[in-house]
Amino acid sequence: MDNVLYFNANKDSNNHRYDVLCIYLGDKSWQDSTSFYAALEKALKNTDTLPDCIVVYISTDNLDGFRQYWDNKELHDSFTNRLSKNNIFYTKTIFIVGMSGGNFVIHEEFKNNLNSIELDTKDAADFYSFGLSELIKRNNVLQVAPAGHTFKHPSGRINKLFIQSREIASTETELQFIGKGLHALVANIHWSEIKTIYIDTMGIYSIVKEAALSAGCVANIESYHSYDSLRELNLPTEEYLVVISASTSGGMARDLVSRGFSKEKIVTFIDIEDRESLSQVLINLSSTGLLEGLSSVDGNETDIELVGEHFSYKAKPPKQVTIGLPHKPKFLLDILKDFCISGINTINQRVDAIGKSPLLSLKPANLYSSKKFDDWFKEELSWSLSSSIDTVIYSEDGASEALAKKALEFIRSNSSKEKNPSLLKWPLDKDDLRNATGVIVVTGFAGDGGKLRQISRDLREYENKTIPRHFLVGVGLPQSMESWKKLDQFLVRNATPRPYNFSVWKVLPVGPDSIKKSWDELAKLASKADTETASPLGSINDSEAASCYEALSACIASASNCLLPNTLGGQLKLTEGFVFFDDKFDDKIESITQSDTLLSIASVLQAAREHADPEKCLRPTNYQSVIISPENFLRFNDDILQACILRASLPSELDYSSDHHLSELMTEFLYKVFTRHKHPFGYAALEFAGALAVGKLKLKKEHSKELIERTIEKIGVESKELTGLLLMVLNNN
Repeated sequence: MDNVLYFNANKDSNNHRYDVLCIYLGDKSWQDSTSFYAALEKALKNTDTLPDCIVVYISTDNLDGFRQYWDNKELHDSFTNRLSKNNIFYTKTIFIVGMSGGNFVIHEEFKNNLNSIELDTKDAADFYSFGLSELIKRNNVLQVAPAGHTFKHPSGRINKLFIQSREIASTETELQFIGKGLHALVANIHWSEIKTIYIDTMGIYSIVKEAALSAGCVANIESYHSYDSLRELNLPTEEYLVVISASTSGGMARDLVSRGFSKEKIVTFIDIEDRESLSQVLINLSSTGLLEGLSSVDGNETDIELVGEHFSYKAKPPKQVTIGLPHKPKFLLDILKDFCISGINTINQRVDAIGKSPLLSLKPANLYSSKKFDDWFKEELSWSLSSSIDTVIYSEDGASEALAKKALEFIRSNSSKEKNPSLLKWPLDKDDLRNATGVIVVTGFAGDGGKLRQISRDLREYENKTIPRHFLVGVGLPQSMESWKKLDQFLVRNATPRPYNFSVWKVLPVGPDSIKKSWDELAKLASKADTETASPLGSINDSEAASCYEALSACIASASNCLLPNTLGGQLKLTEGFVFFDDKFDDKIESITQSDTLLSIASVLQAAREHADPEKCLRPTNYQSVIISPENFLRFNDDILQACILRASLPSELDYSSDHHLSELMTEFLYKVFTRHKHPFGYAALEFAGALAVGKLKLKKEHSKELIERTIEKIGVESKELTGLLLMVLNNN
């Protein structure tokens, strides 16, 4: 559904920071009441927490339709019921902001106000501007030159930033939103009088056209396709407007002003700063935070020539990354010392306390039996816990109650005055925090912190005033350090100058949630194999193929909580000498579980994605893809390590199809693995074949076909599971 655009903003008022959900309804939302409320509900469902306030932007032309749909009692009640939990209305206010004649108009007659949150037209304009900057982020409008490179702009200026304005709108609704913003947010433009609008590239034609339509302007739009062409433009005699798609130096606007063009009639769509003496700027990047971390130019880089909004840069071959000690996560060994062998649940094990089956999860008993954690816990509270905190909150997740009781006992035993601290289980009731003077929220384990965000939101609802707050986590297993930092920022920010406290013992990013899809994709492959009967190869008859498909399906079904076995039916295992274990577990190597190994490899690959050295970083750029070097499968030659690399990697990291040489290397390696599947060198054969069959590991088509044919000619059906997977590779191509 692309008929709605939504984003979150903040408003500080009365010593509180309010969450504001902003919704822009596109033209397709106005077909009927059902599509109208479906658009609103989609925006609401995709927010992390219920907002304090909802601001709905509409065109004043649609006001009558809005009134008609808004008054549909059944759908209206269904929508407003979603704004509450446990009979508490979290969303206090809904504002309807009409856009007419370049102005924002707040329609008070629709106001659903249960609190004193107020909105003025400046807020509406600020939120709208923030929405434009959010689109820049979402649609990858800003391109940063890769390490060792710079962009050479048409103006001759060299820097690290390239702004692709044409990418800012990916849907019709986004286009409408931006066009109306250009009309509403840029002042002193008499749209009805304009005869010609000059643009520097056709990439922004649709945006300018939308702005003109919104303003009722019928001006002709002329595109000057290059920097030099616009320099040749003579000062028009009739009313005009010049729209510059993007600027990092202000050079084009400066040249126009020097030739007599009015700065009031020049608009720079996206710029890195305001340039009041040269033009009006719709989106000022310096006020958005999107330029943080942009490195300076040292003069030794290779230039990437820009022509308009295009690169003249020839794509490089994929960058190969070899995993090694530089990618060792900081806290991996610390966590393994307490959780390895007995403290990590089976892969995909269901945790009843949370009602989910995470790919990897830790056991609470190991956390609470850890002396190092206990020492840290006491020291952390001694140093950072506010003396005013008298309430401990935890959620029922099977891991946090014991930690909450430890915190409660600490407060009791370390209080300088008689204090009877409270222990509360989330969700809370209205009156639970009536007399609280400070709160600590404890949780044993956290991923990206969805539940902590909800608790934080509840606390703001129930607290009568801003009081000290502390969040304490035992072990964090987020997808990335970036997501963990976002959680930190969300939890500690408030409307006062003093942030809340946030403490965590150890953090180990374990990679994207999409890693879990490996098991789902194999299950789908098994379902597809159940319907296959024919053989795609003449060397295998249909009867043999059917038995191979059946064996494949049974093998995958038996491995929903583990890696695929070797072709002899044995589980994949680790041997001594794993580089990231530092010889700490060699004497217990037989007891190392598959989940221990997968956790280690997943965290190592994520550390590689976040590595500061561009040469060691397993992260692609817009100019170069990055792959896991085939050398890794020789360096990590234990079957289980190879399997874990396959499972924990992203599809793009195993795509060897873009480079002929790499594809050949992997083809030869896989042929050896498949044909030696009965020996330790090839024990991971089913995992490699599975990765090929689901399309996660990619070779050039001709190499893939040659590999399958050569392998099956060599091994026949001596391993039905392996042959079945290889046949499915051909069936899926």
